[in-house]
Amino acid sequence: MHARLAETMDYIEAKRKELLQSFAGVPADRLGRRPSEGAWSVAEILDHLGIVESGVARLITKRAGKAREAGLGEETSTESVLASFDQLSAKLATMKMQSPVTVEPRANADPKEALDGLQTSRQSLRAAVIAADGLSLSEIKHTHPFLGELDLYQWLIFIGQHEARHRKQIERTLNSIPK
Repeated sequence: MHARLAETMDYIEAKRKELLQSFAGVPADRLGRRPSEGAWSVAEILDHLGIVESGVARLITKRAGKAREAGLGEETSTESVLASFDQLSAKLATMKMQSPVTVEPRANADPKEALDGLQTSRQSLRAAVIAADGLSLSEIKHTHPFLGELDLYQWLIFIGQHEARHRKQIERTLNSIPK
């Protein structure tokens, strides 16, 4: 795998590990409880994350496939891409967002099904990354509804940032639900 993709996937995998640790050992019944009316349960947050990640995997597969067919060149840089998201990270950390309907979780999502969905979405993302390996992904752009135009490396970094954002939400949710 190209160094830029390997770096990005290492980052994403680290964020997933942190996410999973944030609720490790918590009983399933607590994961399915909402902290308040209209708020998401941990299971619903996980369901949302799987939906988003699956969508990004499809996006990468489609855009990289078209770019390869169009003759996009190979990646030549080995410079880190993580810093390319720094300004967006600051924006994401302070931005109040309402999830588009297309990525809202299923109401009363089952914790086990949500976790299974996260595993499936990660498998899809890994497959998309492998299919895109070697391409200059910084040249392939797609607009994010809140963050604007992102290249495909930034879309991958977004997955890690998105999970970090929701890890904090999970921690707040668990702190507000009685044990």
